[in-house]
Amino acid sequence: MADTKGLRPDVHMHAAPAASFQSHWNDGRAREKLEGTAWDFVILQDQSATPVVAPERTMEFGGKWCSQVRAAQGTPVLMLTWGRKDASGVPDPQEQKALLATYLNLARKEKAAVAPVGIAWENCLKRHPGIALYQADGQHPTEAGSYLAACVMYCTLFGKSPLGLPAKLSLKGVRLCSLPADRAKILQTVARDTCKQLFSSSAGSRPGTAGP
Repeated sequence: MADTKGLRPDVHMHAAPAASFQSHWNDGRAREKLEGTAWDFVILQDQSATPVVAPERTMEFGGKWCSQVRAAQGTPVLMLTWGRKDASGVPDPQEQKALLATYLNLARKEKAAVAPVGIAWENCLKRHPGIALYQADGQHPTEAGSYLAACVMYCTLFGKSPLGLPAKLSLKGVRLCSLPADRAKILQTVARDTCKQLFSSSAGSRPGTAGP
C-alpha cells in the first residue's frame, strides 16, 4: 500500500506461531534485531489470548519491549487485535473489551502508539455484517480482514487516509489481495473513521505523538 503512494518503507518481520511478548523476549532473537539498527516504528502484537487471560504478562513484557524499542530510537506501536468470532458474527464482546483495556493501559503506561485494528473489525462487522473478516475457524483473517488491518496500519503509521488505495495488491510478483473496488472502499472508510475517532480522543495516539 505504501509503495503505491511512493512512501517506500523498509519493512522487516519477526514472528512465530502462537508467540507471545514473553516468549519473544526470552528467545532473544527479536531483541538482537533491534540492537544496532535504527527503526522508525516497531509494531508489537502479543499472542491473541494473552491480553485477555493474562493481562499482567502483556503489561510486564509489553513494557519491556516498549523500553527496548525506545532504546533503539524507535516508536513502539501496539497492534490492538480482534477477539474471536461470537455467535452473532462479531468479535466476542468480553474478549474485545479485555483486549481494548489491556492494550490501551499498556499504551498509556508506556506512551506508545496504538493501531486500532480490533476496533475497526468491530465497527466493520456491526455496520457491514455481510463482509466476511473471519476465516472458518472464527479467529484468523480472510483476505478482507487482512486488508482492513493493513488499512488501519497505513493510517496509523503514515497519518494518511487509506481512501483511494488499490484494491488489488502484489509484492514481488506474489498476489496479496484482489478485492472488488467497492468492497475495498468500504474497508478503507471503516479504517479511516476508526483511526480518526481514536486519535482525536484521549484514548490513543498516532506514532510521533504523546499518549495520554
